[in-house]
Amino acid sequence: MRNVPLKTDRLTVLVSPEEKAALVARAKGLGLSAGEMIRRAALEYQPSQEATESELVLNTLADELLVAANEARQALNSAEKELRSTLKSLRKGSHVGV
Repeated sequence: MRNVPLKTDRLTVLVSPEEKAALVARAKGLGLSAGEMIRRAALEYQPSQEATESELVLNTLADELLVAANEARQALNSAEKELRSTLKSLRKGSHVGV
């Protein structure tokens, strides 16, 4: 007897009613459940090895945007730290003459 692992986890995929009908019909034609057909297709999916020039440009821009966002976050954190320090100093100074 073959030891088949139980399928206990669920993955929800949103599709339009038309897409669902097409997937169910295709699976039925193959003698599979829609879930089994989609599982097999997803596990066998191999993205194209040839990236288009547009994809390369978009990937480069996305990488640059991520770096810029991280730098901006660091600058904001530094500015916040400096502001808190300044406010703390000002509060201490306002109590001196009281």
